[in-house]
Amino acid sequence: MKTVTLGEYLALHGTQSDLAKALGIQQSAVSQMFRSKRTINITLMDDGTLEATELRPIPAKKSAA
Repeated sequence: MKTVTLGEYLALHGTQSDLAKALGIQQSAVSQMFRSKRTINITLMDDGTLEATELRPIPAKKSAA
C-alpha cells in the first residue's frame, strides 16, 4: 500500500480519466478536485485498487460570526 497526493498520482501514474474510472466517479470531478487545490490523497492498495481520501479541517467551513 502506498499513498500519494492527487497531483503526484496524476503526474506519475495516469490521466484524470483513468483515475475517475478507477474511483467510480466522472473525470470532471477529478478535474475539479485538482484545480481547487484540495488535500486529496490517493492510496494504491496492494491488490491494485485505488482509494481517495480528503483531509479537511474541522469545522470545514468558517462561520460568519
